[in-house]
Amino acid sequence: MARILKDALVLLLFFFFIGCNKDTVFCCKKGVYTASLKDVSFSVSAEKAGRLISFRYGKEEMLLQSDVEPTYYGATFWLSPQEWHWPPYPVLDEWAYDAVQKDGKLELFSPPDQTAGIEVKKEFSFSKDGAVFITYCLKNISEEVKYLAPWDVTRVLGGITFFPVGEADIINRSSISDAYEQDGIIWYEMGKKPITDAQKLFSTAKEGWIAHYRNGVLLVKCFPDISLSQLPPGHGEVEIYVAPNGKYVELENHGEYVSLLPGALLVYKQKWFLVKAPLGANADHKALLDIVRQLNKSISE
Repeated sequence: MARILKDALVLLLFFFFIGCNKDTVFCCKKGVYTASLKDVSFSVSAEKAGRLISFRYGKEEMLLQSDVEPTYYGATFWLSPQEWHWPPYPVLDEWAYDAVQKDGKLELFSPPDQTAGIEVKKEFSFSKDGAVFITYCLKNISEEVKYLAPWDVTRVLGGITFFPVGEADIINRSSISDAYEQDGIIWYEMGKKPITDAQKLFSTAKEGWIAHYRNGVLLVKCFPDISLSQLPPGHGEVEIYVAPNGKYVELENHGEYVSLLPGALLVYKQKWFLVKAPLGANADHKALLDIVRQLNKSISE
């Protein structure tokens, strides 16, 4: 009996410390829902397709704002592969979503998109360790099989972007002149060379994360790691896009490419961290990696 009670206590403590924070309260103003926990806050626009439009540590904003780029700002969700699902379906990427607060979570529901044959539900909440859980749930509302993968696109201003590269493969290609690999990590720092045209990097990955450092704050996106055989056609697990003239950078990650049967669901979960890293403009790469390695990157709620 003592052993059972001990195991139960350990399990309760586990969920207490890394599970969803059910005390999270969202404040709503003009369709924008904002939640804060200590120094971290995030905002989601129900009017703009449940888009994450702000992710801040103190006063430091990590996401691209609409006053810089009025169309492609914040963090959004698309269907992959791009050649089959482009441009993004406006019902899923631009139209208003219905929003509901429940058990410390913000749930947002898209209108049914008859063109895509998909309906999307998004969930946002704080974890007990101060990270943000993000869940995308896709439902096939058509009468035919849908071939797709989840695609998270996060737009940020320039800084230092890095992630662990995966297997060597033909998918690994890049037109980003400043990107390079060192000891199994891809590094890209904007601003070292002038940028005129758009540039993009496609890559396999491992460990399930990509990070971006700017102005003393480190953003770490954690997601399910997938294999080569699970990649959507023409894409890498991780991609970096640099907009013309270096206006902004996109941190992109793809989930498993699936055959989604009529009525079936596809769930894609992420865990995002925003942590203080006062390392200066020329941050030491090892120091940045050490911070990422110490985080609890499990995406289980």
